[in-house]
Amino acid sequence: MNIREKVREKWAKTIAFVSIVVIALGGINDSWDAVEKMSNFALSQFTDIPSHNKLEHIYIRSSKAVLEEHFGAPVYIKEDVKGRSIEYYDDKRFILSAVTQDNAIVAFLVFPKEGFTPNTNEHSSGNALLDVTFSNNIGVNDVRVNYSPSVSYYIESNSGGEFSNLYNSISGFSETISALDTETRNKLKKISDGLMMAHNMNNEIIEFRESVVPNFYGYSILGLGPLENAILTFTEFRLISN
Repeated sequence: MNIREKVREKWAKTIAFVSIVVIALGGINDSWDAVEKMSNFALSQFTDIPSHNKLEHIYIRSSKAVLEEHFGAPVYIKEDVKGRSIEYYDDKRFILSAVTQDNAIVAFLVFPKEGFTPNTNEHSSGNALLDVTFSNNIGVNDVRVNYSPSVSYYIESNSGGEFSNLYNSISGFSETISALDTETRNKLKKISDGLMMAHNMNNEIIEFRESVVPNFYGYSILGLGPLENAILTFTEFRLISN
């Protein structure tokens, strides 16, 4: 018996007395509707199932209409310099940042909230993505780093994954989601400063990747440049989370 069935059974017993009353009034179908509504409520309150189900409907090149269908209206919207729309959706388990163009999803990032483990089996690093350091990610195509008071992050594009012929896997770390220790933060700053000066920072990037675990992920047919705009700043995160 899966989690959904167990929760449904538990809540069916809990509201049995309600069903008896409804049946006595001649509404047996209504009693089953009550069981269904209560079990769905329990699933949404006490499990991650609804959040996982929402993410399963989001994929690259799908219609942007699926976003509002499964998440409702976006909580925050902005545009990049190319006119692409960046829409943010706040689920109780994660924040979704979707980049849309010509009515299609061309990239999206998932920022899990504490305690939520999303399904990343399609990513180049598989289900272990958010449990192991960046050094376990293979096929790094590009890297972008930013260190500033408004937002500090490391993001990389990876080849491989179940649908690598259609789009790239994305993994990253943002201090908007969780903080780095002082030593690692200094490494991030050094990399950011070095790349701005067009210095070769390969060794520093390797060292950083060996010590940090990703805290967000996504998929994209765009380069990393447009995705940098989709990473939440500290201020945006506070605004959306309030």
